[in-house]
Amino acid sequence: MVGVDQLDNSLVDINVFTLTEYVSAKPLESNLDVVFTTLEQLPQQCEPCAQLKCGENLKFPFARDSYAPQAVSILDATELVAADAATDTKRVVELTLDISALGDLHYEPGDTLAILPSNSSEVVAQLLQRIDLSQQADSTCHVKLSANCTKKSAKVPAHIPASTTPREIFTHCVALNSVLQKQFLSALASCTSESRERAFLASLSSKQAAVHYQTLILERGLGLLDLLEMCPSCMPSLALLIEHLPRLLPRPYSIANSPLECKQQLRVIYSIRARKPGVTTSMLEVKLKEQPSKLFAYPRLQNAFRFTNQELPGHQILIAVGTGLAPFLGFLAHKQLCQQQATGQTWLYVGAKTPDAILKQQQLLAWQQSSVLQRLRMCYSRSYTDDGLKYVQELLEQDAEQLVEQLLQPTTVLYVCADGAKISKSIDDALRRCLQLVLHLDEMEAMQRLKELRTQGKYREDVWL
Repeated sequence: MVGVDQLDNSLVDINVFTLTEYVSAKPLESNLDVVFTTLEQLPQQCEPCAQLKCGENLKFPFARDSYAPQAVSILDATELVAADAATDTKRVVELTLDISALGDLHYEPGDTLAILPSNSSEVVAQLLQRIDLSQQADSTCHVKLSANCTKKSAKVPAHIPASTTPREIFTHCVALNSVLQKQFLSALASCTSESRERAFLASLSSKQAAVHYQTLILERGLGLLDLLEMCPSCMPSLALLIEHLPRLLPRPYSIANSPLECKQQLRVIYSIRARKPGVTTSMLEVKLKEQPSKLFAYPRLQNAFRFTNQELPGHQILIAVGTGLAPFLGFLAHKQLCQQQATGQTWLYVGAKTPDAILKQQQLLAWQQSSVLQRLRMCYSRSYTDDGLKYVQELLEQDAEQLVEQLLQPTTVLYVCADGAKISKSIDDALRRCLQLVLHLDEMEAMQRLKELRTQGKYREDVWL
């Protein structure tokens, strides 16, 4: 059976996903107009980061006080894991960045850096052509409230520059691959002339079509360009897209090194999917081909998921899956450089699809050999091992007695870095079962104990999606 995520858009019969009886979502009122100040085509170029033109009214999420996005140079790029279609392994790359433009930045292992993405030039050109804006793509325009706007709270989105171009808006300001909300689908229906296509979009926006919305939008991930391909008569205006598409937001990346290694440099690690790659990772792949290559970034606010001088003397239990190992590479490098203060034990549980997909495995083994790591447990979901264990949660349950004993030591902190949607939940369930087994608790008591550990700062998570 072919899954919906394997189907080409041309194989989707919109009639199959169109209900005969439904009440479409109420579309949002149109509050914006786009005014072209000149029809002259400017040279085809965008500001390096158009959102920086928006002034102080535009806030960057979780930015540290007094830090704005700055251009940082990519000094080096190293492929840590090669893509492998047979095991569905993603390509993983480590970037070394020159952060001197950020000034005297104080950071600690576990901190994160936000990178400002841009949509690919090919996708932007495709959308401009599709909505018949290619001839005005680089003409100067501004966005204003419509003369017919009756909504008192309506305003021009803060992430749209006062003077801009359609290409600039689509490249730097709006998320073209965002999850399409039902009100947006209803608005798209109102821009569609062909009755069959209009009915499909209107139906998809309705409560009655919840299953179809789940299948096409949430599971398969159909986006704006997919629907425009499926519905050729749909012609949304630039103003409607600006109003409905959310802001293109910065993407956080864990710092993967110790600040003691080099104060003016840091490393981040990213993985890229072969199918439907992410916006930021696609941009980074393009940046690697440029010389010199720069990107815009800023340091994010610090939180409890850090390895500081306070944690150095204690014990750590580190649990990671895939690129979730990235911050722990910084933890371990920092511990190695602070061995006189780092007197506690560090255990690492790490899972990947194959042995070759473990990030810096030789370095991990060297840290184990030099007693930076006191316990290293690895498992592989797509490879055979003698013990037959494939997942991190299985390793945890196998070590339940020792794990719980170590966790309950006064100075132990447990850190988890994994996929918030699925894997971190599985790890949480495994920890709960360990507590039930070792402490003879029922399920509710074990869940309460985990909650207490979180409250006490002994159970810290870095959840990514």
